[in-house]
Order: sequence, then structure tokens, then C-alpha cells
Amino acid sequence: MLRNSWGAILGALFGVFALGGVYSGFYFYDTARELAFRFGFPGLGLPSIIQPRAASDAPDILHGERVNILFLGVDQRPQESGPTRTDTLIVVTLDPALGTAGMISIPRDLWVEIPGFQEGRINQAHFFGDAQNYPGGGPALAMRTVEYNLGIPIHYYVRINFQGFREIVDTLGGITIDVPHEIRDNQYPDENYGYMSIYIPAGVQNMDGETALRYARTRHGSSDFDRARRQQQILLAIRDKALSLNLLPKLPDLIRSLGHTVDTSLTPGEVLALAPLAARIDSSQIKSAVIDETMTVRVIMESGADVLFPDRVLICQVVQEIFQACPQAEENT
Repeated sequence: MLRNSWGAILGALFGVFALGGVYSGFYFYDTARELAFRFGFPGLGLPSIIQPRAASDAPDILHGERVNILFLGVDQRPQESGPTRTDTLIVVTLDPALGTAGMISIPRDLWVEIPGFQEGRINQAHFFGDAQNYPGGGPALAMRTVEYNLGIPIHYYVRINFQGFREIVDTLGGITIDVPHEIRDNQYPDENYGYMSIYIPAGVQNMDGETALRYARTRHGSSDFDRARRQQQILLAIRDKALSLNLLPKLPDLIRSLGHTVDTSLTPGEVLALAPLAARIDSSQIKSAVIDETMTVRVIMESGADVLFPDRVLICQVVQEIFQACPQAEENT
């Protein structure tokens, strides 16, 4: 696990790498190399850094193999140290051979089997992984749970908490979001385990980090499915803003401020290897989907838990369209 400044860079530029854009991979490589010398990152000035790691299950990035990354947003407040549940689960894919990219949002209340543990909400996998000292911790068990239930091989993860999200948006100078409907939430959770009222008007809004976080988290008066769509909208807005800026002056701030709030299993070399590949993906070739009410059945358990049972046939169809894979779902069906 790489919990350091490279996680911060990846978090800020997540949309650029994972969702594809027109950013110059060569320019980014030169920028990263310059920062390597400036801040003393070992080995980043050498050409060998663009080689992916040799793990047997790692995709061959340089030869166009598909890369799948699990994006985890953890429900963690500043005073908390964990273990935590995942507030957001989005799987992003990049296929250099086909020139496509995509993402699928997984509702946190999806009822699944957590391998080695029990059935439960999918957002509990990260909690169990950290709480029970699972090898690789929460991210590893979350990755395995997604693989087992959706049939998507997960190669890497990126994990970010609330503060990291705020700082990414603020360091980029805010993001622009077209809000389709006004949002009024009188029960928005604050960071002291209470509630507050928020209001976000409809229309094009320039959002700072705190406003963007509220837009991503609120679900009062709507649903988790609407929230997942808003979160995808935010990722695309971060990508658009990152592509519109000269990020070199902002990267030192990201390095200093975000290392404690973002971590990833991607190595610096893998990040740099992905940059030129993502540059070839046209925005029209990005597909997105949300596992929503059309693919799930709401069930109230005997315990009173309000959960979502997956319709594996319908979910498999969406997974096949975006990821070209769904073996576990087919077997379960």
C-alpha cells in the first residue's frame, strides 16, 4: 500500500488517469520527474519507473491490458481513526486496446456475500477488513468482495476520506457542477454526529470543497442512486477542471496536504504508465452506469435492516457492457 504524496497526486488527477482525457502523458511524465528531483522521491528520475510491477495478477499496462481500479470513499470524520465503512464504491476501467473507459457505481446497501465472513451490506467489507486484520486490510477485502459478487477483476484501489476530498477540490480552485434540481436537506450529517441544514440551488454552480462534499453525500429527499449519479458527475467535473489547468504549480500543495488523506496501491511507475494511455481515450468513449433500482430489490430484513438484493442477471448485463467480464455473476445466477 502506498500511503504518501503519490496518493495525493493520484487523488487529485484521478479523473484524468482513470476516466481518460486529452492530457499529455509525456508532459505529465516530465512534470513528475521534475517533482521527483525537487522533493527527493527515490528513483523517479529513471526511465525504468514506467514499468508496471511484476505481480502475476497485475495487468500489463504498457501492452494495453485492461486496468480496473476500485475508488473507495470512506465515511471518516477528522476525529476518527477507523475502522470505517465505505460511503462510496466506484469501479473505474481503462482499456487501452479498445480505446474505451468506464465506471460503475455500487450502492452501499447492496446485500452481498463478503468472502470469508458473512452476508452483509457491501460497505461493511472495508470495515471488516480493517477491524479483523484481513491481509491488506479494508481495501483488500473490499476489492475481493467486488470481484466475487460482480465478476470484475480489481487490480488497484484508491481510497480517500472526507478531508482529502475537500482539499482536492479546493486545491483545484473549485469545480463547476450543473445541479439539475435544488437540494434542501435539513438532516445533513455534520462532523459532530449531529445534523445541519443545507441548500444547493439548481443550475450551474461553482463549488468549493465543502459544497462539493455536501452535494456528493446528501441523500435526504432522494436516494442512494441519485447520490451515486451525483458522485459520478463530480468525478467528471474534477477531470474537466484538472484538464483545464496547468497543474504544475498546484502539485506541491497537493503533495504536502493530501498525503494523509489519500492512499492507493498504484505505484508511482504505474501512475506514470497510465498517463499516456489515458490520453488516448476520447471522452465520447467513456461509459458510466449506476447499479440502481432497476437492478435491485429493496428488502427489509428480520433485523429491520433496509437493504438491496441484487438482480444478478441485470447487473451482469451492465458489467459485461462496460468491463467485458461477469463470470461470478453468471455462476451465481
